[in-house]
Amino acid sequence: MRAPTMPTERPAALPDSNPWRTRALALVCFATVLRVVESHATHLWDTEAYYVSWARWPSLSYYDHPPLVAWTTWLVTRFDTSALAVRMVPIACTAAFGVLLYRLAARLFSARAGFFALLTVTVLPAFVGTGVLVNPEGLLAPLWILALGALYDLRERDEPWRPLLVGALVGVAFLAKYTAVLLVPLALAWLAASRETRRWLRRPSLYASGLVALAIASPVVIWNAARSFPSLELHLVERAARPSLATYATNGLHALTQQFLFFHPIVFLAFPVVALVSIARARRDVRYRFLACMAVPTLAFLWAMMVRVKDSEPHWTMVGYMPLAIAMGGLVDETFDRRAVRAYVATLCATSALALALILAHVASPALVRLVPDSMYDANADPLHEMLGWGRIDEAVLRQVRALGPRAVVASDHNVLCGQLAASLDDTPPVYCLSARRTEFDFVGRGAVPADAPVVYVDTARYPRSPAIALRGRSCELAERVNVTR
Repeated sequence: MRAPTMPTERPAALPDSNPWRTRALALVCFATVLRVVESHATHLWDTEAYYVSWARWPSLSYYDHPPLVAWTTWLVTRFDTSALAVRMVPIACTAAFGVLLYRLAARLFSARAGFFALLTVTVLPAFVGTGVLVNPEGLLAPLWILALGALYDLRERDEPWRPLLVGALVGVAFLAKYTAVLLVPLALAWLAASRETRRWLRRPSLYASGLVALAIASPVVIWNAARSFPSLELHLVERAARPSLATYATNGLHALTQQFLFFHPIVFLAFPVVALVSIARARRDVRYRFLACMAVPTLAFLWAMMVRVKDSEPHWTMVGYMPLAIAMGGLVDETFDRRAVRAYVATLCATSALALALILAHVASPALVRLVPDSMYDANADPLHEMLGWGRIDEAVLRQVRALGPRAVVASDHNVLCGQLAASLDDTPPVYCLSARRTEFDFVGRGAVPADAPVVYVDTARYPRSPAIALRGRSCELAERVNVTR
């Protein structure tokens, strides 16, 4: 005899006035308003300025990432180039992501579970950052959730076009970030995992979906193939650390520390428990089987990559935590009557509200910094400082450009600093990037200054490099120093 399986979904006959759906919508609206206010109050962050600079050169793809972030920025900047304007795309995508994640969690479990899943991702610092800043993850998040929902549909629906929809979503997600390629093995593993889904492995539409995905992703392939696949070399070769146990241990500890902070300490510590419970229930409950299949292999691969490279970034794992957030919503919903679970949710809300209040206070005033001992505060590590003083820097740069004449250009050494200059000056005069490593500026003819052009070289305390090194063969002198203070 076979053990009875648990239902895949709760009854869908929920009243239109379901309070948890109303609360979820209110949470999405509240978070969106906060993101708009924060975007209006701050200048571009260094990395997003680098991405925004790509939009000046429309292309099939770009060195660091696929083209969707540049394409959407290009569309917006036809109308407005302010920080708020270019951030409206990730803000809108994050709002859509919240709605889609809620709907998927509510479909799998309940409206209350959907609210708790939404609450979980809303308070995670990594999701907070990508929900405001111009970045590939902000575009990838709603596409990833749509793909997960379409994959789950293949178990319960039988229309031949459904795999084609999955292929289209994978292709568009790949245009947002290369991480989307993981959806291909995840989809095949999910389809092969049960008798109900293995029927798709015998159908032509599943294999046609691969062609659909490849056709949509073809701009990235064409751009890279024409240039000997520089993006592949960057992510698999140039970023790799020297292989040794000591190096991998150092990288792993660095990644663990970042994950602990960027995914909220009390949530990050709960995720392994949620993963283990999902795996334990996978045999009897198809919902947890699906979420474990989507989360655990993804996180295992991304953690392996973070250990392998020397400059991992904490937001890489976001897509792996999305299914775990849904599973957490289901578990909290199931056990919400327990005092410990209610206390956990209350603590999560209270600590997140306090952190948000401190961040907003820090953006508005330097008073909090004055309370921190000098030995514990590194101004160069404070990301807010990347957004300050650009009006004064522009004035200083333009003064020197006028003194050097109409052929003068601006240059710097670090890719994100060059992006800030290009965005702030509107690339007038032209901005060049003299980085020792390849950057996108190398692929648009801005990797070396013209030999006969006078140069205004800009560096900062955060990205210091002597102009005598960056501009070899030229004589340089300090023309002006700008001290940016709040």
